[in-house]
Amino acid sequence: MEDDELIAMQVAKLQDLPLDAKVTQILALISTKRFQYVIQLIEQYKHDNSGVMVFQDPQIQGLKLELKLLENRLNELTDTQADLERQINEFNSEYMQRLGSLIEAILKKRAELLSDDPVEQQEAKQDYENFERSYQQQIKDAPQILTPKLQQQLKAAYRKASRLCHPDKLTDDFKTQGTEFFKALSEAYRHQDLPRVLEILHTLETGTTLSTVSDSITDKAILQSKIAALRLRITELEAAVIALQANESYELIQEIDDKEAYFEQLKTQLEAEYECLVQELEQLKPKADEGVFYESHGSEVSQQDWGTYQAMPREDDEDESYWRDEF
Repeated sequence: MEDDELIAMQVAKLQDLPLDAKVTQILALISTKRFQYVIQLIEQYKHDNSGVMVFQDPQIQGLKLELKLLENRLNELTDTQADLERQINEFNSEYMQRLGSLIEAILKKRAELLSDDPVEQQEAKQDYENFERSYQQQIKDAPQILTPKLQQQLKAAYRKASRLCHPDKLTDDFKTQGTEFFKALSEAYRHQDLPRVLEILHTLETGTTLSTVSDSITDKAILQSKIAALRLRITELEAAVIALQANESYELIQEIDDKEAYFEQLKTQLEAEYECLVQELEQLKPKADEGVFYESHGSEVSQQDWGTYQAMPREDDEDESYWRDEF
């Protein structure tokens, strides 16, 4: 009775049989997961029908069973969260590798185009710098490329390892050690580092066993405390999973049918935008090369015309020597 699906399957089988009132009551409590009372009734039923039993505190057994089921739910949510993060990181890395340099060039041209407006230029410059940092970080975090078969091996190894070291399941004596293992495992999984994940799994399987609360604790108060803490953690994980599923990149992943076609189409659009920006800058360049001067009345005078004007003789010119001669 340590697996939710197994319990549901066994309950369904028993309900097809002719049952007395006590068994029917037990199955109803199991269906509603009120295990603290189920164990006691089962033990009593065994006693009444066999007369032989080994005493175990039914409340303790019920709490341990409830904790075990919560641990299973924790494992499920942890796997889902880790896989969503891995998919998002893989997609973002491929996006940057394929299009990052082109987007960077576009942002740089935009900043050049807005050079006459200090505010807009500063905003464009900030966009460029922010993207540059994100671009470099994403390239640094790029995951390894795996075949579908190796990805399945990665998932299986990660799930097996995470069940052995998840810190939220461990007793206080092993929590610190488990946290270190779990952090390294999560990082390796996000980067699709299969050799590292397998290495961590091997260490966990061959090293000191990390004791879980549901297997080793028999104190009722501690079990109740751990159940409350695990319920809270599960609520947090459920919220985290919902947030990841609402992530813009993840939603895009779900919408894309042909990833290759998607990236090629986006690349074409970005190249067209870049060419438009280049042409706009080229159109502005001749005007800047000529040099434009603005008189107080606001008319524009080219540098060539201004030079001609400066060279023209003026009627009111005086001989400069006049001002140098002594009286």
